[in-house]
Amino acid sequence: MKIYLAGPDVFRPDAEDWANQARKLCRQYGCEALTPLDHGATTPATICAGNLALIRTADALVANLNPFRGAEPDSGTVFELGYAVALGKPVHGYLNDMEILRARVNRLEHADPARSHDDRGMAIEDLALPLNLMIAASARIVAGGLADCLQSLRDALPAEPTGTDPRERLAHEAAIRYLRWAEEGRIADRTPLATITHQFKVDEATVQQWVAAWSGIALPAAEGYLPEDVIRKMKISGRQFRHLS
Repeated sequence: MKIYLAGPDVFRPDAEDWANQARKLCRQYGCEALTPLDHGATTPATICAGNLALIRTADALVANLNPFRGAEPDSGTVFELGYAVALGKPVHGYLNDMEILRARVNRLEHADPARSHDDRGMAIEDLALPLNLMIAASARIVAGGLADCLQSLRDALPAEPTGTDPRERLAHEAAIRYLRWAEEGRIADRTPLATITHQFKVDEATVQQWVAAWSGIALPAAEGYLPEDVIRKMKISGRQFRHLS
């Protein structure tokens, strides 16, 4: 499962170290991290296009929604969150604490916590939410950090499909990994669906059912796997699967 990591962390002085740690943490949760640092773009237009392309590729978005240069989250992060919502992707966010918006604004302006308007006389949204309602109503928000958010995302996923025989589940897993790697371009196969139907001796409708069952579910980590490993595992599992029927 590919996760786009949105947030102001790219502005940190140790942004590369942060990204490496975030990638490692995501792998521990069975996910692949996508960050704005991945595409290497350097101009405003290409950075924007690169980030949006990564969000389209991702299966879900995880956002650092902590206040950034004020009482609200980073504006670019909020834009990316809205884009992911518009695409129908799951969105999860995290905050260091769940202080409600009114209390945060008044604290930062050294005012009475119960005050209903800010220093400029503008009404403060008072819905007992930690963020603006458009964010709070669109994303699942957790208190804590990235690890807490990844756990929340994993908990929200459907249960991993299982067959009556553990070998059946492992065969499905090998087939799905092959299909995903082919889709990502890591395996050179323009007709991976046909490859699976041939190796497993099933029709395309059956394979599509497997794909639907595994949709949004992270496969067990395959660190160190090369394309030839995935291909070999798929072929072995295909032979084993044929003997199950």
